[in-house]
Amino acid sequence: MNRTTMLWPTARVLAALFLCSFVLLPAIKAVELGSRPVSWEPRVVLAKSLSRVGSLLVNEQPGQRWRTLSLGSDIHSRDLLLTLPGMQARLETSPPAVELTLWGNLPKLSEFSGLESAVLLHDSRFFDLDFTLCRGRVLVTNRKERGPARVWLRVEGAAFQLTLSEPGDSVCLGQYSFWPRGVPFSLSPQGNEEGPVHTLNILAIKGQVDVKVSGVQHSLSAPPGLSFFHWDSINGPDAAPRQRRQLEAWADPSRKSSSVSTPNEETKAYEKAIAKYQAAVKDRDPHTVLIDLLSMAPKEQERAQAKAMAEFAIFGLAAINDIERVMQALDDADQTEARHAAVTALRHWIGNDAGRDRLLYQFLIERLRYSKAQAATVLQLLHDAYAPDDPATYETLIDYLNHPRLSIRELAWRYLLHLVPEDIVVSYDPAASPAERAKACAAWKEAIPSGSLPVRKAKKK
Repeated sequence: MNRTTMLWPTARVLAALFLCSFVLLPAIKAVELGSRPVSWEPRVVLAKSLSRVGSLLVNEQPGQRWRTLSLGSDIHSRDLLLTLPGMQARLETSPPAVELTLWGNLPKLSEFSGLESAVLLHDSRFFDLDFTLCRGRVLVTNRKERGPARVWLRVEGAAFQLTLSEPGDSVCLGQYSFWPRGVPFSLSPQGNEEGPVHTLNILAIKGQVDVKVSGVQHSLSAPPGLSFFHWDSINGPDAAPRQRRQLEAWADPSRKSSSVSTPNEETKAYEKAIAKYQAAVKDRDPHTVLIDLLSMAPKEQERAQAKAMAEFAIFGLAAINDIERVMQALDDADQTEARHAAVTALRHWIGNDAGRDRLLYQFLIERLRYSKAQAATVLQLLHDAYAPDDPATYETLIDYLNHPRLSIRELAWRYLLHLVPEDIVVSYDPAASPAERAKACAAWKEAIPSGSLPVRKAKKK
């Protein structure tokens, strides 16, 4: 189904969804990009936090700083709620009927591509829970003493009615948005009319959940039943749910963590980084704590721990829209891991909402003194706009390895690593001296001559 033929929500739903979007400002003065527009929706208490301080962040008004909620804190409609990547936060509706768990993710911990989780609650007389899933992964669980729990779910471009049949029934919702590969950056809002692709995965975790969308109802049951249902803004909803024989490790309700089943060095390092954040955020604002973690990362002796701290801090700063700090990290010669994380964070950030790429372009020019050409290059690299089957792609990316801007060298390097077979990758450091970079570029040009495509080396017999 083409997006232009889809049935869109009512004007009231669209107005609520717009709370999660970001506007292009004529002059960017705030450190945190992407202020929310003011909402006229009534602000009333709808839920209580079930998590300790630091797990759940709230932004009450556009332009205000993020603050943490403690155990038992009231949660209001209209407030933007956020859980940082790799963390979890639980809340329960008032009166108790539905438990909502925001389940942040980190790369390599699950197949889900999202990072932070963000939602908005809405006041409703017809549903036990009415909320917008702005981005990320959440669990919805029926906590009634008896009977079904009814949920109205809103995402960008669609709305779903969920019915969790019995107490204890649970469903996972994963919303992820991205720019499709090959779509170039455009300064004109009409240049990319489709905008980022929005996807929603619905997975029955326990019991049964009925999903109604576009007037059609589907019944899902936990694995090994028909447990999985997909929707996206290009093709619309699946014709029918699909079978999953078993739950992934992170989705198993018997597990207490979103980590993999057997913690490895990387997982343990993430857990330590998050523990440091939680210990510090009790008495300080989350923004300051994340900046401190980033500055502390290079001082860590263990590489895995330094990497985890840098990644968690960068992903967290992007989640609260401090893109200025993320861009500074991308241009920091002394923080290799932070630069790597910044590439992922920025691609994730511009994919969340239409117009964010143009907002970042303007920010680079007005605040960070990039030229228009340099800013456009950054956005083309973040858009993943280059064709992998075009020799000009590799000539361009190799030339960028000698670009005056470290940020552009880093982006081009990460792009090449994504496209080129591992066995012909040439060692390169974006922060190396000009002489070392020139030597590496010459080796790259020898590995992928002008006018050719990368070819795997023949295996020795």
